[in-house]
Amino acid sequence: MNSKDTLETKSKLDRVSESIMIGQVSAEGEQPEKSPAPLDADEWGGRGRDAVMRIPVSVQIVIGSVRMPISKIVGLTRGSIIPLDRKVGDLVDVVVNDRTVARGEVVALDEDAEQFAIAVREVISTGDT
Repeated sequence: MNSKDTLETKSKLDRVSESIMIGQVSAEGEQPEKSPAPLDADEWGGRGRDAVMRIPVSVQIVIGSVRMPISKIVGLTRGSIIPLDRKVGDLVDVVVNDRTVARGEVVALDEDAEQFAIAVREVISTGDT
């Protein structure tokens, strides 16, 4: 390849790189599809709320906690008892994405007590956490 061919190739590469950087050409050299027009505030209000309400979040029920040294953790065996920082009958925390949003009582869903649930007794406002 001579120097003229090298310069032409470099020039073509520079033009393609610029086009890709400014969004004029896709990686395959095709024109990108036009993005849909942005939604105005009224359209976003209903559709956006519906979309947000379908986002899954992590929900945990925290019955208590304890700090203990690793030496005790590695010494745990079947039947070990780990005392927690709460008493029987205390409300448990309902935690969503690492933020306490409510407190509730553990209840049995059926007479056989095969499945538990939480009866919400207190909703935490955002300023309380």
